Amino acid sequence: MVTIMHIVMPLFDFDYEDSQGFEFDGGKYALRRFNPDDEIPNLDLFSKIDVEYMEEPCWAIVAENSDVEKYMQEVNILLLSFKIYTLSRLFIKYCLCKENETLCSILNDTMQFVLKDKSSIIISRDNLKAINNGFSNLLQMHNISNRTQNALYFLYRGFHSTKMIDSFMLLMSAIESLFSGEKQGGVTRTICLRVSNFLNNKTRCKYQNIEDLYDLRSKIVHGRVIVNDEIKGHLATLHEFEYVITECMKKMLDNKIYSIYGNVHNKEIYFNKLIASS
Repeated sequence: MVTIMHIVMPLFDFDYEDSQGFEFDGGKYALRRFNPDDEIPNLDLFSKIDVEYMEEPCWAIVAENSDVEKYMQEVNILLLSFKIYTLSRLFIKYCLCKENETLCSILNDTMQFVLKDKSSIIISRDNLKAINNGFSNLLQMHNISNRTQNALYFLYRGFHSTKMIDSFMLLMSAIESLFSGEKQGGVTRTICLRVSNFLNNKTRCKYQNIEDLYDLRSKIVHGRVIVNDEIKGHLATLHEFEYVITECMKKMLDNKIYSIYGNVHNKEIYFNKLIASS
């Protein structure tokens, strides 16, 4: 039997220019005003510092009558849509449920940002409409194939990684999941051609831009760069990579191109035609 609950997740580092809430996925999830006095249970789980921290947010994502077995995965996909469409810094750290206090939790992994001055974005209502559409498509994309499911997992983990090296390699894995071919050999050229042509060789996404990113990957795995938590001088490179992969994802979602991954043959035909027409 499915358990239905009302779960509240305060949003941190969230700037919203409107005063009205917003519903996602037909109201299953919603952006609502957050009142800490009404929503924070009196639990030993939450320290005084936790409670004080939770008093800061003005907004929360609310899972309305959600299936407790599925809501966290779907909320993670919703947060992924926020990241794809805005590169915002927002994150959730607490799940609150007064109806069932066993569902209350403190999250250790939160969404990260690379360069603060590049991610300070005020969310608009138009942003939320794009995010909601992306959310719907991400839910579909997740179930299309192993490739798409893995790509979204790598993307999500890459955006949550606190170390530059982890984030870079996970985002590279997401790109490889989406753009690598079915045949062995020539991986670098295949991916660089597919990504740059997929994005119409727009500024910051040309073949050379993608090759430069892939070159850093090669230097890492072949020992030509000393690996550390933060690869010296490459935070800006990671930010450029975020831009490339979010541009890929926006096009993939907005045009429902992810549907081609349901059939390997159709996927290869699509990318081969894309390169042949360039």
